[in-house]
Amino acid sequence: MELRIEKKDFLKALAMVQTIVERRSTIPILSNTLIRTDEKGIILTATDLETAITGHFPASVLLQGEASVSARKLFEIVRELPDSEIHVKKQDNNWITLTCEKSLFNIAGVNPEEFPSLPSFKDEDFHAFSAKDITEMVEKTVFASSTEESRYNLNGVFFKAMTIEDQPSIRMVATDGHRLALIDKPGLMFAGLEKGVIVSRKGLLEIRRLIGDGKSREETAEDVVYLSLSDNNFVAKKNETVVLTRLIEGEFPDYETVIPTNNDKRIRLSKEQLTACLKRISIMASEKGEGLVFRIQQGSLVVSSSAHDFGDAKEDMDIEYTGEDIEVGFNGRYLLDALAVMGTEDLVFELKDSATAGVLRPAGEERHLCLVMPMKL
Repeated sequence: MELRIEKKDFLKALAMVQTIVERRSTIPILSNTLIRTDEKGIILTATDLETAITGHFPASVLLQGEASVSARKLFEIVRELPDSEIHVKKQDNNWITLTCEKSLFNIAGVNPEEFPSLPSFKDEDFHAFSAKDITEMVEKTVFASSTEESRYNLNGVFFKAMTIEDQPSIRMVATDGHRLALIDKPGLMFAGLEKGVIVSRKGLLEIRRLIGDGKSREETAEDVVYLSLSDNNFVAKKNETVVLTRLIEGEFPDYETVIPTNNDKRIRLSKEQLTACLKRISIMASEKGEGLVFRIQQGSLVVSSSAHDFGDAKEDMDIEYTGEDIEVGFNGRYLLDALAVMGTEDLVFELKDSATAGVLRPAGEERHLCLVMPMKL
């Protein structure tokens, strides 16, 4: 294998694989990237056996071939090279030589045949979606998924195709047992998702990174992401890059029974004001539980916290509320995470009593909600 490639193109390719490669893996090959060539340029691949990414980048190929070297070390080297063309050549011992202006590096490699093969997929199985829609759904749910390895079936987002009000829709739900986030997108169809699948948190974050911000003013070909199910994998493709992530096995909890339907106390308030209030009052919350006390009465919400070692704090803010007085405790960080993904300035906080989960919704938007379980006062 021998090729010439501009530093900016090589650096972009290597940056793509850095979040996938395993730095402390018991399987050394997983710390490597696989570099292959074709008539258009180079293809870089990385995998941790659960999630994989592969992308195509322009290069001038002098001799076809493939090589496998440390992804992180190669990235660090290329990042420090001059902004010039890099000459890459594979040696007979699987090492590669990098030459750029007056710099020369010999990098140890392994037999590329040892690199794990990726699952196959068919282009005709992909469904086209707006990058903006998928970005929004991921951002508004993935934060609520669990990071505890013991709760493996909660380490991802439940992805399901369904019919809502006679419209085909896609739903995403995530929960860690203490909070839950749900969003529905009407008008989207995805064959094969009728029973629902659990897509890993890491895989979805890689897909989110692949998509970008999804905020282009006018939809173009670059603002479309293609998704598919292939065997036991969820696959996303945009332009010349593909992310594959193995589906999480197991049953997702019966989340619908957890969402309260009779929270009769509805509080309307400002997202900006509540966020600022929670950030201030959380400073004095106990580091162990981060518990905040909410005292709600007509027209007023008093948020307070206390920590034995530091002191206490409270703040009063105006709200729209005319119901009975109520006092309930919540984890401040969970509420701040939920507020961060709310899409409107005005919010509705639905409550019942101190033992029932509170539900946050954007005002006037019934298709997105965040649920937070209460804490004992």
